[in-house]
Amino acid sequence: MVSGEQVIDATSLVATDHEFAKVCARFAAADVIGIDTEFVRERTYHPRPGVIQVVDPSGITLIDPLALTSFEPLRQVLANPSLVTLIHACDEDLELLKLLTDTVPVRVFDTQLAGAFAGYGYSLGYRDLVLELLGATLDKGETRSDWCRRPLSATQLRYAALDVAHLPSLYERLSTRLVALGRNTWLEQEFQYRRAVRTADKEPDRAYLRVKRRGTLAPDDHAVLRALSAWREREAQARDIPRRHLLTDEALIELSTIRVFDEAALRRVGKVLRQVPVKSGEELVPCAEAARRAGPSSLDRHVRVRVDAEATKRLKSIVREVADTLGLPQELVANRRALEGLVIAVSKERSAIPAEFLGWRYDLVTTRLLESL
Repeated sequence: MVSGEQVIDATSLVATDHEFAKVCARFAAADVIGIDTEFVRERTYHPRPGVIQVVDPSGITLIDPLALTSFEPLRQVLANPSLVTLIHACDEDLELLKLLTDTVPVRVFDTQLAGAFAGYGYSLGYRDLVLELLGATLDKGETRSDWCRRPLSATQLRYAALDVAHLPSLYERLSTRLVALGRNTWLEQEFQYRRAVRTADKEPDRAYLRVKRRGTLAPDDHAVLRALSAWREREAQARDIPRRHLLTDEALIELSTIRVFDEAALRRVGKVLRQVPVKSGEELVPCAEAARRAGPSSLDRHVRVRVDAEATKRLKSIVREVADTLGLPQELVANRRALEGLVIAVSKERSAIPAEFLGWRYDLVTTRLLESL
């Protein structure tokens, strides 16, 4: 496998379907490959692909997705259940790969998450992890490049190549350390849990969870917010525009507090919807009224639950002790929001343990947290 210490000479892009099929056949013969992507999404809902970088035992390949007509060869590579795919902080890369190939790698080794389990810090960036483990310093100069511009500069191509060059070395160091610590299964369980959460969070009906200040709403208003947020998500996806360009969070909150759409309320709606196409704006009022009539569901009833501050403080102390003993980042074991969710769940129904506290966390810390509660 190529390593980051080797000279990087990646100055051209694979830019034809024929070349792409050939390199994908090479990837398919490997046991491990590393992938990174460069993209732009300032003015779109979906990321616009700029470059796909792959490292395999033969070297580093840079692929121009703008020049290709089919991503089927890459889909077949990613669907191989025996292939290990190395990605650092994989969420956005997996989103783009899913968009292009309609699939995601079966076996992913996320070097950022692995670094956390190995005790190197929480959410450590690729460059910081490379410096920490390999002692190499990487340039950050092209971080905000326009990756959809053509031609790309030699500096951009080198930057893109270096973003995968060190993945094999990181994998070797981290996987060895995790096996020695007995935490390799923890990593796999945590990744699968996060993958399930990520998939669920993509559903339009859960878009309301990303709206700021939603906790200030009464349950009835919260039900309306859920409906309007789902409408905004679907509409933004269909138009491929950022959701904030359609309706801001502030606008959603204001619309959710309107109890009766009389003439005065409709004037308020008109002001809020200045940037929304007329046809789309006309859909919002019936959507809000239907949600108001339906009323809150079980998803809305806990919005105003006051979390027991003393209980949360006790749980944080336990988490800190466990994390310090094992040399793990405290945020990886359980952050404040997760602990508050546990307090709420147990106060409502003692058997309702959130999924986050099962798996590797259960024997490690969950049993102690439940005893404390």
